[in-house]
Amino acid sequence: MSGRLEKALSIILTASAVAMAVSLVQRTFFENPAPGRRPSVSDDPVFLSGWGELVGQGVLVGSRLAPVQVVVFSDLQCPFCKQFHHSLMASVREHGARIAFTFVHFPLSGHQYAPDAAKAAQCAESQGAFSSFLDVVFAKQDSLGHKTLESYAFEAGVTDTTRFRMCFSDTGADSMVMRGLALGQSIQVAGTPTVIVNGWRFPTTPPDTQFRRVVSDVLAGTSPFQRRRWIIARLWNRD
Repeated sequence: MSGRLEKALSIILTASAVAMAVSLVQRTFFENPAPGRRPSVSDDPVFLSGWGELVGQGVLVGSRLAPVQVVVFSDLQCPFCKQFHHSLMASVREHGARIAFTFVHFPLSGHQYAPDAAKAAQCAESQGAFSSFLDVVFAKQDSLGHKTLESYAFEAGVTDTTRFRMCFSDTGADSMVMRGLALGQSIQVAGTPTVIVNGWRFPTTPPDTQFRRVVSDVLAGTSPFQRRRWIIARLWNRD
């Protein structure tokens, strides 16, 4: 009887140890997950072959020669996109010219103000105010539909509002938005933001701590996810 009890206790203790270890891995790699998203140990980013062809297919902010290249399919009305934009810009401020990003418009059908906001961003880009326009819109995202897009543009540094209005009434800006949608569909983008860092495509919005770690690993010349796979393998294959 005591032998059975000892065996049962051993099984319970082993199961508890594995659960604690898995919990530790989740806390280590997925701190502060995005609201509404619950990443799991299986949520590995995957490497996208041919990812370099995506760089500059949207609006490139920074240099093609930067060692860290982020491609983000984004929607200006999407709250997860707003959250990731804050993480991205924090890394840009930290690493300067060593990080660049390509912003690809991917307005979702359920966001009624997103297509026009994307078009307005392109018109701001024609006056050199694309990045600041993103900052303003994401900072005041709740006002989309209540404030005019021209007021967003003016706050972002667009000085020629007549030119902005003419651009917005033209179809040229529309074509860039449609191009982003087609590009996203070609690689099966289903939600926003879809984030790719030097070819590594995240399955969900990367938490700030994970994103910053990946950027640091890339700058250090190491594989961002090699260590994580090793830890998980040790957890599930130990004696």
